[in-house]
Amino acid sequence: MVWVKKEIPHVPSLEEGSPYAKRFTKCCLSHLLLSRRAWLKEKMNELLIDTPQKALEFVIVNIDYPFSKLGRPCDTHIWNAFQGKACFKIDLDYWQDPHETMMTYLLNRRLKGKNGYGDCEDVSLLTCALLEELKVECFVCFGEVYKDEQFLGGHAWVIAKLDDKWHLCEMTLDVPPPYPNGYPVIDPNKSEYKVGDLIYKAWIKFNSSEYYEWNSTSSAKIFQYSS
Repeated sequence: MVWVKKEIPHVPSLEEGSPYAKRFTKCCLSHLLLSRRAWLKEKMNELLIDTPQKALEFVIVNIDYPFSKLGRPCDTHIWNAFQGKACFKIDLDYWQDPHETMMTYLLNRRLKGKNGYGDCEDVSLLTCALLEELKVECFVCFGEVYKDEQFLGGHAWVIAKLDDKWHLCEMTLDVPPPYPNGYPVIDPNKSEYKVGDLIYKAWIKFNSSEYYEWNSTSSAKIFQYSS
């Protein structure tokens, strides 16, 4: 079994009427990472995000996982225009691009004094975009996570080359681990990574220019799951 490089797929959208819509309008998966990169770089300069360590720690500290009032994971997105005259909803699992996740932080901080919001895909995409701006080799991984061989659900994380070694970066933590040794060393040529009692199994990995599937994995599989 090996990683197979393939053409970068498009993300299912509400525009196409997809039951697995992750975006309102059609876009290439890599474009999620490329959206408004000049703007993102400007914000990195303002926030003094100038090293890989600062990038990782910024995301972990300042972007919270979205939960509903009932304490359940929530990634419902509503696009509203003209006081609801044009109102559309994606409630399965919307995938924010890095600009959108960073914007939740900037607006929440200024208007509400709170952190930004993003689930595992959102924070992984933001992290990868920040690291790419810092010229760090990295990939977003989408797949599954297990605990003691019990399936926990679909998940997303980042793998990055931080100190001439590849590390798994879990971006939904509450507190950043020590840098870089607190981020487990992994083999990027494999798709399964054991971290304590957790097992991460990647289906796909990608960055702004490359897309890989693990052996016979179909991109349709990752688009259908909801974390």
